[in-house]
Amino acid sequence: MLDLRRRAFDVVAAAVTNAPAPGKEPEPVNVLAIVLFMLTLITAGAGFILFDYAFQVVKILTIVEDLPSDYDLAPAYEPDAEVESEGENGSPPTYRDDEHEDTEEVPTTPKVAPGLYLGGSPNKYITSSFRQTIRYLRHEAGFFSAWRGFNVNIVYSIAASCANGIFISMFPFPFGKYIAGVLVMVAVSPLSLVHTHVVLAPPTKETWFGRLSRLPFRSIVHTLPAALLVAVTGQLTYALPDIMVKAFVPQLAFDTPPPPSNDNPYQSMLTPLQCLAIYSVFLACHVFLFIPAMIILYRVQASVYAPTEEAIIPFERTGPQTVVRAWTSYTLEGKKRLLRLYVRVMPLVWLAAFTVGTVLFFELRWVMGDKGRALDVILHQWLRNQHGRAP
Repeated sequence: MLDLRRRAFDVVAAAVTNAPAPGKEPEPVNVLAIVLFMLTLITAGAGFILFDYAFQVVKILTIVEDLPSDYDLAPAYEPDAEVESEGENGSPPTYRDDEHEDTEEVPTTPKVAPGLYLGGSPNKYITSSFRQTIRYLRHEAGFFSAWRGFNVNIVYSIAASCANGIFISMFPFPFGKYIAGVLVMVAVSPLSLVHTHVVLAPPTKETWFGRLSRLPFRSIVHTLPAALLVAVTGQLTYALPDIMVKAFVPQLAFDTPPPPSNDNPYQSMLTPLQCLAIYSVFLACHVFLFIPAMIILYRVQASVYAPTEEAIIPFERTGPQTVVRAWTSYTLEGKKRLLRLYVRVMPLVWLAAFTVGTVLFFELRWVMGDKGRALDVILHQWLRNQHGRAP
């Protein structure tokens, strides 16, 4: 695949930089096509980034949300109360906890899980669906709450990139990049911990750096085993397919020039069956290794969330959890909610990516004009490699 990508870029570069044939006028630049291509690229890129981050926020909340034993599953206000959205004289609706406001008696009614009234059903979780979670976040914390913690996520990415450059230089041998990747994720784990806490916290004027500065050192140390588990499973998810590629395609195939043009120039590349095997191993590692490790990490990080602080969703506050306890305490209902989230959202993401990729392909052909036929050559050769012939 690396060879195909390299040769594809070579063909495009050669087509774009080729001088016009003698006696032929150079083709004018299509400004409209270039502007449209750049607008599509920037809009689609920004859209995918924002959606991917919103999905990450919803995923964290879905994994962490529990209904503690001292919470009542009934709606936040009495459904049979004869009030619509306001009480008498425009006053807010009467909540069950309000009836104890003027008494010294400690209420015996269990605490009410916030936001459950949005579902309209007493047994519905806040994170029952992607759309409902976004509605709840906007209701509780404003329109931009779906991207809460985006600033600390940017800092996390920059810090991880810098640390990765340092650690890779320390391990220049083959597969040293995977050791570096493990060390990077452990090194920046405090930022990951702060990010999870920012996602769980209600709206506040405190910055992420202020939260990081008051984070107890013991909380960081407690989450390190879970961070290490995610780092190892994450690197293993990419290392196994990499080993398979090197086993299927000798390194010599990436270095030697292609055979004559009348032969298949990509005959040394992976066959469809080999591609399927590699993708199957990657998918299996991601589903059965990385996602469980990610669940453990988020639940361990949530367990060290300060008990004195409010949270935007209900979850058990039983104190710091171990790796084993974080996994065993994750209920079957929670796993079902997470599975529904992936099953409902990921097909839409794949469809959107395919649509945008197709639009960009034809826009790029338009930008390149006559030289755009080079893209047809690349597609023809790729199909020939995959199916033995091109349609």
